[in-house]
Amino acid sequence: MNIHPLRTERERHGWSRARLAGILGVSVQTIMRWEQGRTTPYPYYREQLCNLFGKNTRELGLLTREDSGAEADKPITGVALSLSSVQATAPVRSVWGAGSAQSLIGRSALLQQVKEQLLANNENDFALTALKGLPGVGKTALALALATDQQVQAHFSDGILWVGLGPEPDVLGLLTQWGKLLGIEPAEVENVENCEDWGRSLHATIGSRRMLLIIDDAWNGEDALTFQVGGKYCVHLLTTRHPQVAFTFAQEGTITVPELTETDALALLTRFVPQMVSRENKTACALVQAVGRLPLALVQVGKYLANIRPAQPRRLRAALARLKDARYRLFLEPSNSVLTPALTPALAPSEHAALSVQRAIAVSDRALSEQAHAALTALALFPSRPNSFSEEAALAVSQAPVEILDELWDAGLLESHEPGRYSLHATIADYARNLGEVPLARTRLVSYMLDYLREHQQDSEALKLEIANILTALDGADELGMMHLLIEGTIMLIPFMRVYGL
Repeated sequence: MNIHPLRTERERHGWSRARLAGILGVSVQTIMRWEQGRTTPYPYYREQLCNLFGKNTRELGLLTREDSGAEADKPITGVALSLSSVQATAPVRSVWGAGSAQSLIGRSALLQQVKEQLLANNENDFALTALKGLPGVGKTALALALATDQQVQAHFSDGILWVGLGPEPDVLGLLTQWGKLLGIEPAEVENVENCEDWGRSLHATIGSRRMLLIIDDAWNGEDALTFQVGGKYCVHLLTTRHPQVAFTFAQEGTITVPELTETDALALLTRFVPQMVSRENKTACALVQAVGRLPLALVQVGKYLANIRPAQPRRLRAALARLKDARYRLFLEPSNSVLTPALTPALAPSEHAALSVQRAIAVSDRALSEQAHAALTALALFPSRPNSFSEEAALAVSQAPVEILDELWDAGLLESHEPGRYSLHATIADYARNLGEVPLARTRLVSYMLDYLREHQQDSEALKLEIANILTALDGADELGMMHLLIEGTIMLIPFMRVYGL
């Protein structure tokens, strides 16, 4: 029995299938299928394998039907699928109903940027764009606005296909749905139980049609790449909360969707409760900051307040008081979603499907390892963004290896603030704090920051960088009854506080 060259090379390096799968971000079963020759890796993974082992595709036994001649002897240098187009036989109906794109507050410039990127694709390139950002930041809403834009629809005259993936998608079923929309009969597919065969049939049927393919809420690169089935006149748009998935899919075509500015966040809240924002502007600003200017959270808060009778100031004050509690804000859910259009049910967008902020974040949390989950809870002891904390502090407080920080970053829950520093968004920090505290994590925070203060008490720049974390540690010392540390830390901090008027 011949042993596959990929397996030979893996074993020569002393790597298990699990280790190789972890490096590439795929399943062990995927590695097994590659080594058995049952499937061929997508170009992105072929490139990674060639780089890992210093071999070309021929030497690793990764040739596809389309690979031939000298090209097979070169390492793969791009992620574009090598696909040929066929003549389209009929226009494809769009899955979108008639109507213009819904106005999105504070997104005009970003919408225009993405729109220009979608419409300006070179017909000789395989056009890929990825929108990445926090849960609830409005990635799906942006994709919806683009898909219902008249200019976008006119440009992609043969139709717009949408697929919503999520953490555990039925990839084969969703490919089959696209096949039905394109008029593909199961008999035309070589093996109807095989995703790659469906992908080839979809690609052949799309051929030279000009289409926009939207892949919403992708959680891993392998699933996202499965839906890259368009031809050279097509554009693929991905949305994801996972930075690494965005890079795997689009690399240079990745666009980060930020939170709203404070002005735009207030404007969004005003859409629901104009009188409240006008009369209670200070309270409204505090709410905007409390939810970190996250669109989903603002929509939930706005809808909740809109249901309060305006003629009853007492009830409005009580509602505003409740919203000061992060636990209450996290669990708000709208009675219906204004952001979800009428779509074929199997293809409906997922990000705004009547989720509370708590549920939107919990989906990511459930995918974490137990150690990463505990680390997220421990890191929530630090003040949230715009504050940041060092990698050294994060490791000391969480007692987790650095790979766990990478896991949280890959999940889109931990953000890189600058080299060597991290931050947590306000809503993610609220979510993690609501889970309960990791035993001894606060004690470790107090000990680490007091050691830092002892070492840097004469360095005002170092203290400025960590002042919010130091004050949080002193509060922790007070709550834990560690009075000797509270007094020591306060005395050391007095000169700095006097200089900066604290």
